[in-house]
Amino acid sequence: RGAMSAATARRCAGRLASPRRASSHRALHHGVRPHVRPWMRVPTDGWLLRDFLREALYNRDDGYFANASSPPVGAMSAPIPFHALLGQEDYARTLARRYDALASQWLTPVEIFKPHYARAVARHILRAHKAELDAPLDDDGEKERRRGRRVGATPLRIYELGGGTGTCAAGILAHIRDDDPEVFASTEYVGVEISPTLAKMQRETVRRELGEDVNIVIGGGNGGGGK
Repeated sequence: RGAMSAATARRCAGRLASPRRASSHRALHHGVRPHVRPWMRVPTDGWLLRDFLREALYNRDDGYFANASSPPVGAMSAPIPFHALLGQEDYARTLARRYDALASQWLTPVEIFKPHYARAVARHILRAHKAELDAPLDDDGEKERRRGRRVGATPLRIYELGGGTGTCAAGILAHIRDDDPEVFASTEYVGVEISPTLAKMQRETVRRELGEDVNIVIGGGNGGGGK
């Protein structure tokens, strides 16, 4: 398990990595060999599945997330007005119209349910942070340590892996800013994003929504799967 033959890898690559997956599928069905990109040339003894998936998704030249002109993760210009929806069917129609406007892009749950999704996550983060500060200390240095652990003196550091367009980061930080400015002042948000295009979008989204007075670091954009 966890490995595939070279032939299987090439067949999967033709379906997953090509921007024209449907035409690649037809070519395979009729016995026409799809175009083999350099990263698809695998050893004759096979390829680990995790290595193939990394290249198919993150290869710098033509990986799924490498498209700088049209990244696969979409963003909505305005939130869905859930309070005005008449029910499930109305929601489905509204969401379908949003997808029609995005063409081939897809939406994450945090994007579909913004700002509510990110704010729910932010409330949990704040509760956990404050609970940790209030946890009992039972050694001789309890008083001094508790003074050092008060809210504002202990930074809140949040990590997000694969932040998409930055909607989640912006929503979480906006809620913390509005709900507890003291915690927000010492909050550091660290985003780990392998796609340079999406990393740039995340920084732009957060700066646009919250301005420059926010401590956010988006890194990992140079770690693409290509050589």
